[in-house]
Amino acid sequence: MKFSNLDEIRIFNQVVLSKGFSAASETLRIPTNIVSRKVATLENQLGVKLLNRTTRKISLTAEGELLFNRSVELLDHFDSLAKELTKTQTDICGTIRMAVRTTTVEFGLLDAITTLLAEHPFLEIQLLVSDAPRDIVGEGIDLALVIGDLPDSLLVAKKIGEVVFCLCAAPQYLADSTCITTPQQLTDYNYILPWQKKLDFRLSLRHMNGDITQITPNSRFQSNDVRTRAAAVYAGLGIGALPIAEVEQKIEDGKLVRILPEYTLPFIPVWCVKAKDKKNDPRLRLIEDVLVKVISKMGSADSFQ
Repeated sequence: MKFSNLDEIRIFNQVVLSKGFSAASETLRIPTNIVSRKVATLENQLGVKLLNRTTRKISLTAEGELLFNRSVELLDHFDSLAKELTKTQTDICGTIRMAVRTTTVEFGLLDAITTLLAEHPFLEIQLLVSDAPRDIVGEGIDLALVIGDLPDSLLVAKKIGEVVFCLCAAPQYLADSTCITTPQQLTDYNYILPWQKKLDFRLSLRHMNGDITQITPNSRFQSNDVRTRAAAVYAGLGIGALPIAEVEQKIEDGKLVRILPEYTLPFIPVWCVKAKDKKNDPRLRLIEDVLVKVISKMGSADSFQ
């Protein structure tokens, strides 16, 4: 015994609940003759009489009462299952592989991911943490957070913020020095650089009055790792440019000294980058929104001006 669909059972149940064909017809918004025909079809499929019909009222047979009592719960379970299956198709689900910088994790990314996974139980995130450039397509990365220069044009990039840097040094490094009051004085000190920028690096500083000064700093220590460069500043190896949101508490605590606070460095753009075939993926748009909130904690240009 099988049914073409569940319509007949649903209509039968509504007839019972409405206590008549006409009332059920109004509730279901279908003609009375179709309601009657669907119930008759159900009886034929089951081979039993479900309703006692008179001109004034209907009543359930024993078989009709059994079907009604059992089918109400079954249909509820079926509807819940259908909604759940539909949700897996429309909700944010599947596996997302993200590539981010170390500092992003330190500014609350994991808290944001915890909330995201709680809101979307069918979502899985693989997080690749590195300050080295990534092969987004080759490594199967869905979304990468890029700070600074963009990768090749085969990718789609969306600017989501800017990171503000400031010049600072450890107090012990400046202990025997005179106060630095001009950008030109920076050339008398060791400036910690990314190693790849040693040959052609120019430091650009904008005064609060709008004047821009460019200098070529003296650098006796370079590293390809951003965390190592930060550690070198903390250890007193020289002056470095670090995200202001990262160091502002250390400056307040006296562990670092901010140098030339009336000058700002160029704001470094932050990009969400993905392959072109993932441009319209709604899951990635959601994660981009999460990353915007994280980047705002790293110090935005608006909050620094």
